[in-house]
Amino acid sequence: MAPGTPLKDVFHFDKQGSLPLPGLIGRLVRGVLGVLIIKFVLDWLTLIDSSDYDQPFILLWILFSVALAPYVVNIGFGVNFGAIPRYVLIGAWGLAGLAGWALESRLDSELLWTIIEITQVYIYGHLGLSFALSAVLATPGCEMRAIPQLLGKLSGSGSKEHYCPGFIDAVDRWERERKKAADESQNKAQDLPARDWLATHGGKLLIYGVPFVLLQLAGNLGGFTLATAVPAACFIIIGLVCLANAARSRRFHCYFMGPWCLVAGTLTALYSARVIDLGPHSWDWLVNGGMLGALVIYMTAERIGGRYRA
Repeated sequence: MAPGTPLKDVFHFDKQGSLPLPGLIGRLVRGVLGVLIIKFVLDWLTLIDSSDYDQPFILLWILFSVALAPYVVNIGFGVNFGAIPRYVLIGAWGLAGLAGWALESRLDSELLWTIIEITQVYIYGHLGLSFALSAVLATPGCEMRAIPQLLGKLSGSGSKEHYCPGFIDAVDRWERERKKAADESQNKAQDLPARDWLATHGGKLLIYGVPFVLLQLAGNLGGFTLATAVPAACFIIIGLVCLANAARSRRFHCYFMGPWCLVAGTLTALYSARVIDLGPHSWDWLVNGGMLGALVIYMTAERIGGRYRA
């Protein structure tokens, strides 16, 4: 609704089934608001009286009811009186104020308070009950159509629907967009195995098996340079392949395997270039440690996070 739109142009009713049903979150929001507003009405009846005229909180709710009146009446009863309910409300208060002044010689008269109380209980009672009922019935669009929806179900005549001019519409749209994104993500996830280089046994043997064999052969048969340079190259290649596979297929363990192997490969390359030395067991710490860490990642990561990242 654009600012400044005449209220006559705000209210228009659609045939049943035109609007989408609210989701779970939308229904929960409606239910919570219904309970809170009904509690407010009960508190008004039991805890608030004419001595509370000057309470800012009470004045705020009274003023807010002026804004609500056209929506509660028009949408709730399926009519389009525009802003007339607002003027009727203000007029009723004005007449009660004048009558109270004539009878009691005071502006904050008991008569005025009684009329205000009746209008507040009606407006917020109708609103609160509609919110609560709309949560149960999953009323599409505006909650104020919940009572007509119930009556339509009971009579078999159905009921018209009305979009929600308030923030509930934003909640419903957010929830629908969230569900749409989740559905799209699920559909994409179904295509991920086809993009996964590690989805087949052949891919696993090529990416993990062949480097492992080369690494073992170099470590056991080669001299220092071969025994360190080959493992360094194998780790780095595995790391780069895993990062690429994570980007194309979202394979979960690759998000961890890639960085781990790149770090292991870099450290092993530095050891091969004699930049670092971890002592007499440097090869075991770097190469065997790198392989052991990779094995732990492969065996545990997807047990925690699933095969593909959501």
